[in-house]
Amino acid sequence: MAGLIEKVMGALGFGDSSEEVNPADYGYNLSKIRGVYENPTFEEAKFNDLIENFVTRDDDVFICTYVKAGTTWTQQIITLLLNGGDQGDKSYGEQCPWLEAATSEMLGPREAPGHTLESIATMDGPRFFKSHATLANLPRGRAPAPGLKVLYVARNPKDTVVSLYHHAKNKPEFGYTGDFKTFVELFLAGACENGSWFSHVLDWWAESQRNPNVLFLKYEDMLADPAAAVARIAEFCALDASPAAVAKTVQNSSMKKMKESAQANALAAFNHLRKGGSGGWKDSFTVATNELFDQIYAKKMEGSGLTFDFGDGVQV
Repeated sequence: MAGLIEKVMGALGFGDSSEEVNPADYGYNLSKIRGVYENPTFEEAKFNDLIENFVTRDDDVFICTYVKAGTTWTQQIITLLLNGGDQGDKSYGEQCPWLEAATSEMLGPREAPGHTLESIATMDGPRFFKSHATLANLPRGRAPAPGLKVLYVARNPKDTVVSLYHHAKNKPEFGYTGDFKTFVELFLAGACENGSWFSHVLDWWAESQRNPNVLFLKYEDMLADPAAAVARIAEFCALDASPAAVAKTVQNSSMKKMKESAQANALAAFNHLRKGGSGGWKDSFTVATNELFDQIYAKKMEGSGLTFDFGDGVQV
């Protein structure tokens, strides 16, 4: 039987092993739906029904990300922009509910507070939804509204995997008790929540190149120039893009302000706000793990035209 690293390299075309990498073998609890590993509280029948039958509208906007890539920050930006830069009377979870989580009895109250699928169907527009869906699994129904928009945020994969590791360790539903090295190898094989980072990000990147209703932003660019990012988001979503609204939104969407806001709104999802920032992966990666990651990253990203800043200001 091959070890994990042999399975990973084989799965990625770097070795001879053909054994599948199963996260359950490493104490990582996930559901596998439509070929993608998802949150373990998701049920396949409900998930499929949502993907196939949810009715979208022309003014709907999905805030879509791979997990741990700036979703909460973007939800808060939208919530603030809807109120001229102020918090208003809704938390980001109420304003931008995680649509798929509304199918889960466990996640729904935390990630879509105050909402059910029935109430979401009758929400006033424009509606904003959080989603971690792959391009193929976005819940837009059999006849998507032609005006439907997707705001996609991508984060460099090294910081993503560090954040996802802590997420898997700290949320009891995942049950992960392994070490970081093992988790990185699972991540590289796509045997983690949301599946392959490379497939998820590159599919949405390609879609953004041909579909003007998809705006692709990089988390690191948002950190470097939040005012420019907020202005782009506001214009894309047809929200208040005035200098005053943008400036106030930037101020009120800082990590410090977000934590204060999460506490004020009593969101159980407050622990999403772990650290933020870019380049923190350097504190967790060994030289060997970094070399393995770089080898696979270079191969997977080759020819895509997509690069990321890993915290030192250089696009790779």
